[in-house]
Amino acid sequence: MYTSYWDDSGTDSSCILAIAACYISRKSGWDRFTDAMFRIGREEGFETFHMADFASGAKPFDGWDQYKKERVFQRIARAINENKLAGFGVAIPKNVFDRVVPTLPEKIRKKCGKHHYTFAVKATLSMIAKWRAESEMRLPMQYVFDRMGKGRGEIMEIFDRKNLRDWDSTAKLGIEPKGYSFLNKAEFKPLQSADVLAWQMNWHMRNVIALGRHCADDCHPHFKALRLDQEMRLGFMTEENFMVTIGNELRAMEKNGET
Repeated sequence: MYTSYWDDSGTDSSCILAIAACYISRKSGWDRFTDAMFRIGREEGFETFHMADFASGAKPFDGWDQYKKERVFQRIARAINENKLAGFGVAIPKNVFDRVVPTLPEKIRKKCGKHHYTFAVKATLSMIAKWRAESEMRLPMQYVFDRMGKGRGEIMEIFDRKNLRDWDSTAKLGIEPKGYSFLNKAEFKPLQSADVLAWQMNWHMRNVIALGRHCADDCHPHFKALRLDQEMRLGFMTEENFMVTIGNELRAMEKNGET
């Protein structure tokens, strides 16, 4: 009934950020999105939409003037907005994670995970669990990741059966055993929507949040197109709000007798 499509940004060791991003919709919504992407690609002259190539002007987007780039992005943003139910994502600077997590109690370190991207995925899953609870959603949900992503091992560890039992994931996340998979972004168009979101979050974290600019006023117009009047839950982890998140988690653990 429901499927979430994920993309990562920053799993490469040279990147200063770790980002997990996903969109959720029903099968009917993803079918409509796929049809729209095939139509846009056929009419505009590309097969696979990859945001990094689009932004840099690499093939097949080389030679496009600004008018065409703007038209194509707006068409894709509209296809995403009209067919998704909700978008989620978390971005964290790796140096913040490296500086803070080793100082934490062992139980909270375990919840954060060993790696930057592990934390980003877990934090995004927490957002999804809260959204499902608020929506009173009980139906199962598939979790689909890009098979070319570099965080595959970390994802498999998160979705290990024991970890899922500890999380009570069937109730909270709708995931069942073998309820996740890795697919080719070039062949499965919904993964391209998550690629767009991850890239935009990366740009926003670097050019707005990290520079202390205003999150809404200085947001790139393309990112605004994905966010304005849309169901979006995004976390941009500065060191300050990362510490707030950790403090909230510690208090919840104390309340539940976990510390």
